[in-house]
Amino acid sequence: MKKALAAAAFTVFCVTNAFAADTNINPNEQGKSFEQKKAEILTHIEQKIVRDQEEKACVQSARSHDELKACREKFRPEPPKGDRPRSEQ
Repeated sequence: MKKALAAAAFTVFCVTNAFAADTNINPNEQGKSFEQKKAEILTHIEQKIVRDQEEKACVQSARSHDELKACREKFRPEPPKGDRPRSEQ
């Protein structure tokens, strides 16, 4: 009897945690509608496009290796010390 009760309690505990893991919501995103989230994502994409176009214009106008290097440093700065690249995480 005790084993059956313990097994049932363990099962309920595991199932509850599995459902709770699926419902974790970022506190900043609570209450946002689908359309609001979609608009924020599209705005972010538009900002990236503008930045990429600026980087492209910089590279196209470069006339030396030093100017190319300056473009790279401006648009793709080195990560802070101690941060690992994504491939190592």
